Amino acid sequence: MHKQPYLSHTNDSSASSAPSTKHYTYPGIGKHFILPAHASYDGAAATLAHTRSLAFLKPLVGGPWFDLEAIWEEHTRYEFGERAVAKTMSTMVAEPYVNDIPNLTGGIGRDALTAFYARHFIHVNPKDMGLRLVSRTLGIDRLIDEFVCEGMHDRVIDWLLPGVPPTNRKFEVPFTGIISIRGDRLFHEHIAWDQATLLRQLGLLPEYLPFPYPLPGHDPPPPGKRLEYRVPAVGVATARKLESETAVPSNELLEVGAEGLAVREVDDA
Repeated sequence: MHKQPYLSHTNDSSASSAPSTKHYTYPGIGKHFILPAHASYDGAAATLAHTRSLAFLKPLVGGPWFDLEAIWEEHTRYEFGERAVAKTMSTMVAEPYVNDIPNLTGGIGRDALTAFYARHFIHVNPKDMGLRLVSRTLGIDRLIDEFVCEGMHDRVIDWLLPGVPPTNRKFEVPFTGIISIRGDRLFHEHIAWDQATLLRQLGLLPEYLPFPYPLPGHDPPPPGKRLEYRVPAVGVATARKLESETAVPSNELLEVGAEGLAVREVDDA
């Protein structure tokens, strides 16, 4: 038995933990998953193990501790306030990355990310672009923000809507940002939002779309008819709901489905 604090990361779920130990299992991967040069390397599991190791070790060795909020807020000040590419990049590690999940924009590595910020992000954002923070969760090496991103779609916003001409409509969209920090510099950003609610607010996603599959237990539509389904996405109500749980009712789309209104038969014009 380990009498001193002991941490292990393995793919063996049968290992047990004693009071002074911490044991994490990573099923379904090779035992060398943490080694980048090894064939069984798993980046997601390795990153998770890194975070867990910091959480275990830092209290035992007395740090070092960093003000993660101050680091992130400096970055966003340069990014959205001053709109300065070089200053924004100065807050990041040597080889950072940004991954915008919904549309796969961003950049991996300093050169690619610098080009992305300069050509497709910092200088293409609307003048009235704003971020309304809703919640912030702090971890040992990262923070998670829930926020509403708002602005006027009065230009092509490459990173958000690549190639889409301006609609001159306002948008308010819930976002989640997972910000990883190594030491006192940003390592990466994973940014996610609901593209459907954005398109709905801009008038680019109709309420109904064609449903090209047979309905279980129903005959196919007769000639000259087709099926449409109600798109399960809403507009600015998503932002209102994020900021206040009582702002809009819950389960309205469930009621639409229960009433048989989610699919309709229309003329095949």
